[in-house]
Amino acid sequence: MAADIDEQPAGYERLLSAANAQQIARVAAAVAERRPRHVVFTARGTSDHAALYGAYLTEIRLGLPAGLASPSVVTLFGARPDLSDALVVGVSQSGGSPDLAEVLRAARASGALTLAVTNAPDSPLVEVAELSIDIAAGHERAVAATKTYTAELLALLMLVEGVRAGDGVLPTAEREALAVLPELAARTLADDTPTRLAPRYRFARQLVTTGGGTPTRPPGRRR
Repeated sequence: MAADIDEQPAGYERLLSAANAQQIARVAAAVAERRPRHVVFTARGTSDHAALYGAYLTEIRLGLPAGLASPSVVTLFGARPDLSDALVVGVSQSGGSPDLAEVLRAARASGALTLAVTNAPDSPLVEVAELSIDIAAGHERAVAATKTYTAELLALLMLVEGVRAGDGVLPTAEREALAVLPELAARTLADDTPTRLAPRYRFARQLVTTGGGTPTRPPGRRR
């Protein structure tokens, strides 16, 4: 896991490279041209949290209603919602979840514009989607998602901002702001503060954390 975490700066650099940025820009331009009236994300596990971030970005930056679909509505109950005016985005590190592929397949059949955001460009999710984004994080060895999760966040940010621009190309100020992300990530990972503090709490029997301002999930949502 530590090795995967340490690869995040290089992953951001790949995603921000000209080739990958142009790939995302083309997808963003295609989305902007279709002018969806709302956006539906579908995901599982860690990617579900990335999708929630994407929903917040969509509503805040694009002013479009956005939410997360429950795959079981399609796969278990056989429902076929009318998504003809929607952009439906499947977010999956592996791209191999059959229920997500089924959601995109049903959405596309109803007339939706479908997009796969994944680390596996040859996956079943990409095969059923009209558009796809490769997050270019490289093979993840750890079971717990690390570099693929944060790469999904960056890819969704680039997508939404590209749609907002209209032609898919990020404004100069945003490109310059994102260009320093790999260096900032490397600097953060090089900070030894967590290592120095960890022994202090090694034998703690209880920990209480507090914070504010973080978006919370709606009641009843699966974690």
